[in-house]
Amino acid sequence: MSVAVLPAVQPSRIHRWAPLLLTALIALTGCGSAGERSQEGLQVVASTPILADLASAVAGDRAQVTSLVPAGADPHTYEPSLRDVRDVAYADVAFTNGLLLEQQKLVRMVDANLPEGALSVAVAEEIESYGGSLIPIVEDASLDSIWLGLRTSGAPRDADLGRDTSVTFRATAASGPGQLAAFITGAFGSVEKVADSGADGDRSAGNLGETSLPLQAHTHLSWAYTQPGIYSLELEAQARGADGATLDGLTDVRPTTVHFAVGVSPDIQARALQEATGQPVTVLDAGHADLTAQLDTGRLVIRTDSDGQVTEYDPASTVIAVPSRTLQELPAGPQYRFLGKPGDQVYLLAQAVLGKHVHGEIDPHIWHSVPNAMAAAQLIRDSLTAADPAGAATYRANTEALLTELEDTDRELHRIYGQLPDTAKNLVTTHDGYRYLASTYRLTVAGYVSPGAGVEPSIQQRERLRRTINDLAVPALYTERGSMNRTPVLQQVGKETGVRVCELYSDSLDTDAPSYSQMMLANAQAITDCST
Repeated sequence: MSVAVLPAVQPSRIHRWAPLLLTALIALTGCGSAGERSQEGLQVVASTPILADLASAVAGDRAQVTSLVPAGADPHTYEPSLRDVRDVAYADVAFTNGLLLEQQKLVRMVDANLPEGALSVAVAEEIESYGGSLIPIVEDASLDSIWLGLRTSGAPRDADLGRDTSVTFRATAASGPGQLAAFITGAFGSVEKVADSGADGDRSAGNLGETSLPLQAHTHLSWAYTQPGIYSLELEAQARGADGATLDGLTDVRPTTVHFAVGVSPDIQARALQEATGQPVTVLDAGHADLTAQLDTGRLVIRTDSDGQVTEYDPASTVIAVPSRTLQELPAGPQYRFLGKPGDQVYLLAQAVLGKHVHGEIDPHIWHSVPNAMAAAQLIRDSLTAADPAGAATYRANTEALLTELEDTDRELHRIYGQLPDTAKNLVTTHDGYRYLASTYRLTVAGYVSPGAGVEPSIQQRERLRRTINDLAVPALYTERGSMNRTPVLQQVGKETGVRVCELYSDSLDTDAPSYSQMMLANAQAITDCST
């Protein structure tokens, strides 16, 4: 078999600090030379346990495959360890998922430490060449207040540029009657502050917090305000390469003020802005919106995408309304002490998706469709063959066996899901990653619950979910495996509506489902058992 053209394969790049780090690691670990590695066969790293399982099946005995993200860990938030750096430094092939599934730190670590000549393959970004399919993300958390995040746009779609470049949003000034803060609530309840008007003590100027995103990416935020009234926050953004240098064609976004009306009518602020700008003023009070850094124009705009219609607003003539119904007690966890004492009242715009869920325009959770896993297997086969031509026959035979297994799995999933009553085909979940499952096996993602740790759902949110459950006769609700204790919203609503709450695998494997096929079948069995 000839070696296929591999559009995803990128020659590895050695960053200038990598040799020093590698030398230190070799000294620390006592790892051997390239000659010793060759005796151990091909060395392969995969970013997730699911990719590692597929790669192991294709490689067989010719390669040692290591997953960088441990089983049960969240690839969206996992940060690489020194052991991961060592594994990558000795790898001949590295498989990542891509499409912004992994943290940029992990992707950069792979790029920086993969030996020269090794192959780097972003599997999800290339499966279409092997018959796989991708699904755009259309987000609708159905919150009863605006859903406000951060986004970058205007950069060219260049794979190398995207892996090496970060865009830093920095809060430089704030005003208002109380404290204003934006933060990311992690999957395990941790808090990463992005902006905090109390950070420098006088809330007027300085560095009030920052966060970084990859190019063409988007993330969700929680926003908190401790008093009612009119607030403003000034943001700037800069794109920089891995070495901190500016990049041709990418423009710094100048400081821009965003206006908020919290717990008060936005009309007064709207009139003030209209007098100041001479322009009609828009009040945004619902739907999905992002403070978007346009790297081609150097502007910050407020981008909305209601019903698939993208609209951009000038912050100078826009008021973001934070209604009184968002007022709630501050959670008890110590991570929220920067906002006050447990039980203090705060106005909170909820983070629609739990965790640092940075993503682009395409859903990265491709593996929930078995045909996509089959495409990935073929891409892995050709990648391993390119790295180890002598093993071509083995990789081809192993892939044929894996494809046969996956065909059987796909057939069984169609059978299981096809036997479900129509009501059981409506999924209400806490993980926004089952589009491929629904699309492939004719299910419907009927509802999605924002599982903000320590954040109480509003009465409207609970009522909307209750209506969905009742209207569609949804028999069960689903949370991510291992997160039952962190999803009080789903459990509360399940108890109130008399439906079961069950767990599904999403991004990883574990000892109960140690292989990809077992994981997919376990999910099908869980949906069957919980809904019938």
